Amino acid sequence: MVVPRRPPISSWQITLAVFLVLVGFLLVLQLRAGRSIRREVRLPTLRVRELAVLVQQQEDALNALQAEIEALRAKLGEYESAAAQGRSSAETLAREVDSFRMVLGLTPVEGPGVVVRVSEQASGTTGVAPAVQAGDLSGLVNELWSSGAEAITVGGVRVLATTGFRQADDAIVAGIFRLDPPYEIQAIGDPTVMMAALNLRGGFVEGLRSVGLAVEVERSRRLRLPAYRGPLRFRLGRPSS
Repeated sequence: MVVPRRPPISSWQITLAVFLVLVGFLLVLQLRAGRSIRREVRLPTLRVRELAVLVQQQEDALNALQAEIEALRAKLGEYESAAAQGRSSAETLAREVDSFRMVLGLTPVEGPGVVVRVSEQASGTTGVAPAVQAGDLSGLVNELWSSGAEAITVGGVRVLATTGFRQADDAIVAGIFRLDPPYEIQAIGDPTVMMAALNLRGGFVEGLRSVGLAVEVERSRRLRLPAYRGPLRFRLGRPSS
């Protein structure tokens, strides 16, 4: 049996085969490149969407924080207003307490006033000089209160509304404090008014001088009186509503 011979492969067939292989290879490369490009194109798109969501979330969180800040600012304003009102009330109360303490003699005070000195013998007199009595000091204190004195001390002892003067043998006692001569009374108030009251013709000071006591009265531009340091007790009195 005779086997037919294959016709020889011509050069153009080889060239065509190589060309077809190259075309196929290029098509495969293009397909892969297209898929890669599509993936790369989709990736930024997804990232943009994710970033957009993140930005929106951040904006929402920022808006929520801003609203919370505004609420806190409003609350702070309320607290500051209440604190200002509280401070105002506290300051008013503190001023009233200071006034009460001053009236009660529980705080030192300073201001203009007069100084009265009483001794047992007038200068240039002869004979037995009369002694200063508790009633003499009490009368001078009453004259000063009546002429507008705001605070008074006798012998350095702050005089209160409840302070009494009494004779204890040869000594004078103001409240619980013993007074030693010479007796000095200091009073804070209008010096002109108090000087006029003390030097009134026929007044209390003139009466003391007429019995031989030495009474000196002078004004002072500034006096400083101490606070009362004794006990403050009410045995029977109680606050009444």
